[in-house]
Amino acid sequence: MYDRGKHAPWWQEAFVLSRAVFGVLFWPLAAIFGLLTAIGGLVVAFSAGVIWGLLVLALIAAAITVFAWWDRRQPPRY
Repeated sequence: MYDRGKHAPWWQEAFVLSRAVFGVLFWPLAAIFGLLTAIGGLVVAFSAGVIWGLLVLALIAAAITVFAWWDRRQPPRY
């Protein structure tokens, strides 16, 4: 049927498994780091002044609005 003596090297199996794990975890980790960056930028902006803080808050709200608009235009996934 098939040759039992031929196996993939251990490093190739480790590469495939790590790629699968990082492929699953990429978007949640990107969202967490993006949220932490936005909160940090908001704190720094409010430390610089109220106007800067409100400007950054408006930028965050605009980014969320654009993402929601973009997501509604995508076809549904089943």
